[in-house]
Amino acid sequence: MGAWGTGILQNDTTGDIWVEFKELYNKGLSLKEIRLKLEKEYKPQSDKEYYVEIWTGIAYGQWMCGDVEEYTNRKLNDATKLKWLTLWIEDKKLLEKRIKAITDFIEKIKTPRPNPLKRKKVVERPIIYKKGDIIAQKIDEVNYLTAIVVEANDHPNYLENTIVLTDLLFIEKPTQEQILDSNILYLDIGGNSHYHRGFYRASFTTKNMLRKARQTIKIGEIKLKNYLRLGTGIGVGDWKNIAKLYFEQIEFLKQNKTDKPFNVTVKDLFIPQQELQDKLYEWSKKIFREKLMSHQQNAT
Repeated sequence: MGAWGTGILQNDTTGDIWVEFKELYNKGLSLKEIRLKLEKEYKPQSDKEYYVEIWTGIAYGQWMCGDVEEYTNRKLNDATKLKWLTLWIEDKKLLEKRIKAITDFIEKIKTPRPNPLKRKKVVERPIIYKKGDIIAQKIDEVNYLTAIVVEANDHPNYLENTIVLTDLLFIEKPTQEQILDSNILYLDIGGNSHYHRGFYRASFTTKNMLRKARQTIKIGEIKLKNYLRLGTGIGVGDWKNIAKLYFEQIEFLKQNKTDKPFNVTVKDLFIPQQELQDKLYEWSKKIFREKLMSHQQNAT
């Protein structure tokens, strides 16, 4: 597992940060510039429950690319304090394992990586979709699956969209009302590797998107300022696997009952209510804790 050490540290959040770190590194940003950008994006100091994941992700990226800043080391050392370990306080044994995993990781990255990653040449491409676009991807010979673009990062050094998938499958273009009334897609298993479970989000870079441009169409747009946050600490899925995951979920539901706690519609997404946001927060926290415990068990 390299510098990650035990699987209790290697999870969706740290993995997402590492992917983003590499993208920015290949764009030519310095390790300090990347750290500053990720700090601004993830706001670790105001996130007690995921502070550890954010800083281990940043530290791992710097270690892989050649130099862990002293500033990063200080923040990582802070991660062993109880105020940043609220997810683990209820179970003393797991808390002890968590602290040991962080301590082992800190010791590991004190030794410089023998062969730091080299930057790869990146071809710049314009971003395709904007925030609020309603798009659909062709997932078999005739059917399209509807999605909403909730983020469009058009920074010249990092072109990426984040989308939210719905369960609205169509052959003929749906009406605006049908789209608003459709539910956000929920995955009970999330692929053979179980890498994603919950209300489904996916991300793609412009390079990734170009490969699927012929299979994707824009079917509308809506003004989107704020939107409902579907997962705290739960990583986004893989855009390339949407069709596979959708049909896998359909097959699952033929013989199983979903563990989805409640429906979330596209209208809910566009008009966020605090009560529903709080329910989603508690649900995603439960899933996140289960996944961390699963990683820990698989590593022992």
